[in-house]
Amino acid sequence: MSTATVQTSSEPVGKDRVKLRVEVAEDALGPAISAAYRKWSQEMKVPGFRKGKVPRQIIDTHVGPGVVREEALREALPAFYRQAMEAEGLEALAPPEVEVVTFEPGAPIVFEATVDVRPEIELPDLSTIEVEAPSSAVTDDDLAEQLDRLRDRFAELETISREARRGDHVLIDIRGYQHDQAIDEASATDVLYEVGSGNGPPKLDAELEGNRPGSILKFTDRVHIHRDGEADHDHSHMEEVSFTVLLKEVKMKKLPEADDEFAKTVGEFDTFDDLKDDLRKRLAGVKTEMVEQEVRTRTLAALVEATDLDAPERLVEQEFEHRLAHAEDDLRRSGMTLDQYAQQAGLTELEIRRDIREETVRSFKAELILEDLARREKVDVTEEDIGREIALVAARAGRDPKEVAEQVVEQERLGDIAADIMRRKALDRVVERVKVMGRPEVEPDTTSEAELR
Repeated sequence: MSTATVQTSSEPVGKDRVKLRVEVAEDALGPAISAAYRKWSQEMKVPGFRKGKVPRQIIDTHVGPGVVREEALREALPAFYRQAMEAEGLEALAPPEVEVVTFEPGAPIVFEATVDVRPEIELPDLSTIEVEAPSSAVTDDDLAEQLDRLRDRFAELETISREARRGDHVLIDIRGYQHDQAIDEASATDVLYEVGSGNGPPKLDAELEGNRPGSILKFTDRVHIHRDGEADHDHSHMEEVSFTVLLKEVKMKKLPEADDEFAKTVGEFDTFDDLKDDLRKRLAGVKTEMVEQEVRTRTLAALVEATDLDAPERLVEQEFEHRLAHAEDDLRRSGMTLDQYAQQAGLTELEIRRDIREETVRSFKAELILEDLARREKVDVTEEDIGREIALVAARAGRDPKEVAEQVVEQERLGDIAADIMRRKALDRVVERVKVMGRPEVEPDTTSEAELR
């Protein structure tokens, strides 16, 4: 196919992968060449000429006309490529691999671009998809668990003389040493620590359990010590430290009685039954919201399963490597390797890699399907949608929405945010059309899950 500027042809080089051959008339590069000369004229320092007034001949003498033409081509190629894709009616999933075939003075410019393109998707009849909603009923166990959490929040600590157990709080002095030198970062006095919390050196919990007040504990452990020049969030560097811990006090949680007095302490309730009724109502609202979210998750999974679609292998592999590297970086900052994490999770490293890859494939398919559906349904994303999303992000982070909006624009993330909103809207339409079995009819309460915690 051809336009006023480019002539194109294309051929498949694999499933959903195309090679474009593009021929561009030489004079189409003229504006880019002029812009390149203007740039050089502004940047070059040549005696006798002001910035922006250096003639082309002088520029050619200093850098050569070939350098200017190559710079012009680099700037112009993306526009030529976009014209070629539009002419062929193709939509790219990723940046192309470009090879310039011919670029000689007096001849047309010829380049080839190999690119992964959006596949044709045949969507299933959404009305045939069935999704089972989980139960939204509030059980006695749910209520008991919530009451226990509430009592735990109002618990008092009572000093006792027995040995420390998991769940107790202990008052300790801890000192860390390397080569008999105290390390301030690994030392503290009068620390109130919960046994079993895992918030101290890895071996601390096991050392504390079973010991009484007055015990002096000594052990060696590998912990992170922050060093100059190291990022605050990077905990990948672990060092061996000798610890001495003085167990000064053991404190046991004393939960308040589950009675009317406790209910009055918690809020404006006359009786414990009033408190339970209120909690049950709030739990019902939260569970209904959780069920709706789970319905969306199950609906998307069912849609992906029902759609005959192969995810683009090359892009899947790239994204898999990116996710794997990100996971390994996160673990490294926590002082663990992927193999250590696998052992802790009762898996092999191969199984974890497989799980990450399978999730990558599912994510790719889900995005392609929802984007295809959004185009068919003409789903639009308004400025108000984007504004609400930015306001929500800002509220969650406790930041000024205007500041977040400026950051989004600066980081060129508006397109990503709009795409996320579009996919969510498309999923809304899918959920409306599939058969959801057992969906609750209870209207959600305004209570958030965080409030119940």
